[in-house]
Amino acid sequence: MNLTRRQIMLTGTAAFILPTLPAVAAAPDYRLDPQEIADGVWMFEGATESFGRGNGGAICNIVMIATQGGAVVIDTGGTHRHGTALRQFADERLGGVALSLNTHHHPDHWFGNQAFADRPILSLPPSRQAQGDSAQALADGLYRILGSWMNGTAPLPATDDAVNGPLTIGGRDLTLLALSGHSQADLVIRDNRTGTLIAGDLLFLNRAPSFPDANIATWAAAITTISEIPASGYVPGHGPYHRDSRAMGQTQHYLQAMDARLRGAANNGLTPLEALAAGPMPDYAHLGANPEEYRRSVIQRWRDYERRTLPLLSSVG
Repeated sequence: MNLTRRQIMLTGTAAFILPTLPAVAAAPDYRLDPQEIADGVWMFEGATESFGRGNGGAICNIVMIATQGGAVVIDTGGTHRHGTALRQFADERLGGVALSLNTHHHPDHWFGNQAFADRPILSLPPSRQAQGDSAQALADGLYRILGSWMNGTAPLPATDDAVNGPLTIGGRDLTLLALSGHSQADLVIRDNRTGTLIAGDLLFLNRAPSFPDANIATWAAAITTISEIPASGYVPGHGPYHRDSRAMGQTQHYLQAMDARLRGAANNGLTPLEALAAGPMPDYAHLGANPEEYRRSVIQRWRDYERRTLPLLSSVG
């Protein structure tokens, strides 16, 4: 190939300049650590911290249940790239994907839906509605928090309704249970072959529960319902797989303690800043995501308690 004098000069200049340019940092990557917790039931345990650039938003537990028609994927991760990494595992190890289930509308559980868009994605109807209503605001917030981890993420709400009752996929029998309390609609799934119960964020273990849409009384009642379901083991929304009642007990006690803390603060005329300054309840200060989660919970739920304490102001406001 013949080059003109100008092309030769430009090529030489580029060769001189390019080595002095700063290297572009490689895009962050998700390193999955799947564990087969029961026959054909795979769990990807999330980080116990809050959303952050150190964990890429991979903070909730993901479950895949193997069937003859591909995996049933329960929650899809917190970003498109997280979902893509999960999809690759399903395609390479579990024969692809049959369908996905979103347990509720909080973004760490469904912002990976894009990677599963070629298959049905189910959630309870109130969750689908909330996904659509909150998608843009949630995405804006997470782009600020997670930066480049969120590149390419465009929130995709579930495409179909999950229905309370039995569901058979690829020869595998599941039971879907529609509850609420942590959010407007919380989907619980039982794998009938192994007895594994996937509780979503109705159960937390060794991580502080989150309260952006919580109704504490309804949530406590949902945990009671879960306790009555025969199960060989439990996958909480956050925290390790376990075979006993630890998550149910810890979550129930945390709800009671948070309710007592906020009710007492409001009844005693404290301000939100004073409630924040008190810090997490001492028995739970050590949990993952505290004190950040406690502070968020006070901000998110303070007005509920203020209204109960000051009904006249509530009716005027």
